[in-house]
Amino acid sequence: MTRAAIVPSMIVCLASVAISASCQEASDGAPRGVTFVEGGRYGNAPTFQVALGDLDGDGDLDAVFANMHAESEVWLNDGSGRFTDSGQRLGAEAHGVGIGDLDGDGDVDLLITRASSAAPSSAYFNDGSGRFTPSGGDLGDRREAGSFVSLFDLEGDGDLDAAVYYARRYEIVYVNDGTGQFTALSPAISGMASWGDLDGDGDVDAVVQRFEGGYLTLRNTGEGVFTEAGSIDGSVEFGPPGSATLGDIDNDGDLDFVDADGGLSPETPLTILRNDGTGSLALVAEPRFLTSLGRIALGDFNGDGALDVLIHWHERPDPVGLNDGAGGFIDSGVRLGNGDWEGVSALGDLDGDGDLDIFVARYGGGGPNTVWLNQANVSLHEPR
Repeated sequence: MTRAAIVPSMIVCLASVAISASCQEASDGAPRGVTFVEGGRYGNAPTFQVALGDLDGDGDLDAVFANMHAESEVWLNDGSGRFTDSGQRLGAEAHGVGIGDLDGDGDVDLLITRASSAAPSSAYFNDGSGRFTPSGGDLGDRREAGSFVSLFDLEGDGDLDAAVYYARRYEIVYVNDGTGQFTALSPAISGMASWGDLDGDGDVDAVVQRFEGGYLTLRNTGEGVFTEAGSIDGSVEFGPPGSATLGDIDNDGDLDFVDADGGLSPETPLTILRNDGTGSLALVAEPRFLTSLGRIALGDFNGDGALDVLIHWHERPDPVGLNDGAGGFIDSGVRLGNGDWEGVSALGDLDGDGDLDIFVARYGGGGPNTVWLNQANVSLHEPR
């Protein structure tokens, strides 16, 4: 048996060399179109992940850059989607960053993983104003290379626990004692997991991508104790962190699983495991929306109440797929970026206009990271 965590949805895309990218509504009954405009470029380091949270308590989303080969950075939002470097530096060789209240004092803290065996994953506590100091403890994983971190309440005790996916293709869950100090649980999860309540009983289950291929479902029997609930064969290759996620794509009230990793081939159908509401998943393919080696994010970009999809393709511009209203995806024709090597990017309302924007992490080339502002609720002719 093992234990599990909830992974917040992430979004990955590439910054476009153009000023905007848009999709017009094709015809009656087609999904509503989507448009993005560039809102700013920030940083000059290889950023593996951008994470968002209200760090300074002013009601807007700020950003943390988890940087490799440079110190990680904190950038503060002025409320309009424009960011300023706070000047804080939080250690180098970062790969993943989780944002949440780790010590129970009501503000959001940071847990940063290190993609190096020379430094452990470590927590930083917030003083309430967006200033961070080391917690004085770490995860004790100095000999590992942490690729991704998730924060969640494993046991329902009101504090945030953590799960870290490591480069050796397994995941370890860490229990928080309520003060931001963590203890590792065993055994490790073999493979890379996406976490959420699959069977609707209020606790956290998991879908695991197995290195040898296919998927394994883990069902929570209570307080984070898991049993194997089923296995599903699949032909897609084992992907990078962020290549799969959970979301209710067919609006039936349960969590489905979507995998965007098609290997190096650019003509692999998007893989969907559709949930019947009990946690039993059935494999379906979406041939209208092809993918390749990539990361994925789900979010309602066009405001129609259905989850759309954005995929970071390896060395190719990134496609946006629009939900057809029944849990399938239609290629919108929108392409963001020029094929640069991107990291794990973040999705949220950056400018306070009520729609979902994108903060792109640029890993290759040493930055910059780029804000893309969604125009679903803003006139394209309105000056910013």
